[in-house]
Amino acid sequence: MLLLMLTAGMIGFLHALEIDHMLAVSAFVSRRPSVTVAARFGARWGIGHAIAVLAAGGALLVLGVRWPAEWDALGEALVGGMLVGLGLWALVSARRMHLHSVEEHGGHAHVHVHGAGTPHTHAHTGEPAPDHAHGGITAVGFLHGLAGTSAAVALVPVTLMADVRAGLGYLAAFGLGVTLAMTLFAMVAAAAMQRAHARSLALGRWAAAAVGAAGVVTGTVWIVRALG
Repeated sequence: MLLLMLTAGMIGFLHALEIDHMLAVSAFVSRRPSVTVAARFGARWGIGHAIAVLAAGGALLVLGVRWPAEWDALGEALVGGMLVGLGLWALVSARRMHLHSVEEHGGHAHVHVHGAGTPHTHAHTGEPAPDHAHGGITAVGFLHGLAGTSAAVALVPVTLMADVRAGLGYLAAFGLGVTLAMTLFAMVAAAAMQRAHARSLALGRWAAAAVGAAGVVTGTVWIVRALG
């Protein structure tokens, strides 16, 4: 059982570091390149992913049925569409990105995105204001848990297990691995973007735009592949 849990955790860790997952989380991180905020983004994506896999896998285990293969193409198309949307969002956000000075942010410089027409001066007392995209990234993680390669690496294996408890344990360990990996990745991505912004705001905007463009291209490829 211990070996099964460790294996599931390792598979979940590696599964999280797939290109569609990293691009989706990077789109959120690019708006607020703060390591602490990014850690919350990564964790929330992982939690959403883990909940979806545990719910779907648990249902398959209890009902004793297999994951329908025909759902794979539909899930891939949905993920592709989501990546295109997130990529476009990141591209727009990159143009609206602003750097606030140390004086404006209570002793620390801070980069974030303003909506159209939003004033650029705020009253800050230390930590940046909360980002309201946290709920959105949990939903993105949930969709990723039901689509893409999650079925192959998590949902299909558990349907081959005779012991329901072992299957649920596998899914839980898989979710922990996914969440840990994406939390660490989001922090590394934020640190890299911070370094880009430290060089110049233009370079930081370019990095955020590159994430968006990669999301649009990858999402389009996924859609074409799913519908082909």
